[in-house]
Amino acid sequence: MKSILIIEDNKVMAQILAQLLRNSIQPKTLLHASSIGQAEAIFMKSRLLGHALDCVFLDLNLSLPLDGLSLLSQIKQEHPDLPVIVVTAENEMETVKKVISHKPDGYIVKPLSMQKLNQCLAKVSNFQLDIEK
Repeated sequence: MKSILIIEDNKVMAQILAQLLRNSIQPKTLLHASSIGQAEAIFMKSRLLGHALDCVFLDLNLSLPLDGLSLLSQIKQEHPDLPVIVVTAENEMETVKKVISHKPDGYIVKPLSMQKLNQCLAKVSNFQLDIEK
């Protein structure tokens, strides 16, 4: 019954992440938003239908550099128990500090791998994983 939202503007990266998730935790529902507006619409629709999301994977740079930070803050404010994992190519120390100050539940630096994904998901308590995969 895992429902995952991927917020990623790069279609190929979104597909790679989706495939890794399917191989790792086999989510029941896998949603994709390529912009902040689409993500907000998915949150609104989920709320109206009473379908809770179990986890969000958020690209840090959507249409502007670091514009995922504002969405991270908004999600954490409106859904404090919803795990949000930042997925980004940003690994500069100042950027990492700025992101960590917004309290994401995980931080994965691209390129993506099954090992990185599983290590991060293992820290998110509502996912039962077979880390040996």
